[in-house]
Amino acid sequence: MSSQKGNVKKAGPPRHRNNTAFRNNLHDNSIKQKMINSLEITGLCDSCTRVIEWKIKYKKYKPLTNPKTCSGCSKKAIKRAYHFLCQQCAENRQICPKCVKNRVATKKNDEAPSHKTRTCIYRENFQ
Repeated sequence: MSSQKGNVKKAGPPRHRNNTAFRNNLHDNSIKQKMINSLEITGLCDSCTRVIEWKIKYKKYKPLTNPKTCSGCSKKAIKRAYHFLCQQCAENRQICPKCVKNRVATKKNDEAPSHKTRTCIYRENFQ
């Protein structure tokens, strides 16, 4: 694709197609990656929950190394990455600690389907 103005036509279909889905623990079996994969996302609104799940799924999630300052109470009380309010301030104000909007925070259901690959489901059924 040229940088020439107006020359934005695609030449054709994609050159390569992925044969397998991306797995964030395929080559990285470190303790940190296992901890990130086992995180339970609670207290966030639906859209923020989906964002955090996407970050974990595609290995873009970076956990905090030091506690972060809460913008509500100015204490170093935030332990989770991508949050702006501590859990206590978010519960008192009834808002999402990530997007800080007046959304009802959802709690994770036990009936929610787990994110398993087809191979894992296949192996569980036939072992």
